[in-house]
Amino acid sequence: MAILGVCLPAAGQAAKQQPKAKPPGAAPAQPQPPSDEELMQKTAQATIDWDNSTTKGAKVEVQLIKKDQAEGKPVMQYRLKVSGAPRNKLYSLMAWPITIPQPAPMMDGLAIAADGTVGCPPDSNRSCAQHMKGAELKLTYTPGIGEIYRHALISEDHTSRVFFSIVPAPMVEQDKACSLEIVRLSPRFELALIRGKGFMSGEQITFHTQSYQEVHDQQPKANPQGEFWATLSPFVKGRTMGTTQVVVRGKSCAPTLAFEWGSE
Repeated sequence: MAILGVCLPAAGQAAKQQPKAKPPGAAPAQPQPPSDEELMQKTAQATIDWDNSTTKGAKVEVQLIKKDQAEGKPVMQYRLKVSGAPRNKLYSLMAWPITIPQPAPMMDGLAIAADGTVGCPPDSNRSCAQHMKGAELKLTYTPGIGEIYRHALISEDHTSRVFFSIVPAPMVEQDKACSLEIVRLSPRFELALIRGKGFMSGEQITFHTQSYQEVHDQQPKANPQGEFWATLSPFVKGRTMGTTQVVVRGKSCAPTLAFEWGSE
């Protein structure tokens, strides 16, 4: 198990080191592929920043319209209501499920109606017409607990961007004014994102995790909004499944959570 880092959005950038001069005639250095930890940290930070990548002034409300069961699993359906984004443009829908390493296009040709709903125009010849010509866009998921779904609507000219994410079956525990949430970033919880909210601005927090006999302790500080993010890789060497306990203590609250890893 490893805590890959405590992430605070808008934190100061580290000072850049000046590259060392190479001796004459030296062969150019070959770029090293990123390590697994670097890739996981990049995925976590991109998820933290995801919703904040929306064009200024645009907003989206994700509305639950249907909740059902299929083969013993939850099925949840959502619609979108967008405001502050141009309605005279066509948009592509991007998706970034936890099963793929980076965002991918789903369909193009979508439009925002006067009431803010998103759909495929009835006269469209774009890819959206293959799925839902003349109909409203509805996003349907069969979520795992804590699983996040990341999407973006991006206009054809790339001047308008609406980023949003959904956690249909969240893992959240509340203690007084504070909350602790575990977000699943990979199918078997190889990577988890931990979010704390409701702490005092800038207060130092005790952050404790344990999985089997492996224990990690850190003391991050909450950002000005009273939040902090941490990235956790819970797997323990020699184990294929397990449970990780997470305890966060502030001055006036101590939310705790446990989650199982190694199974979908």
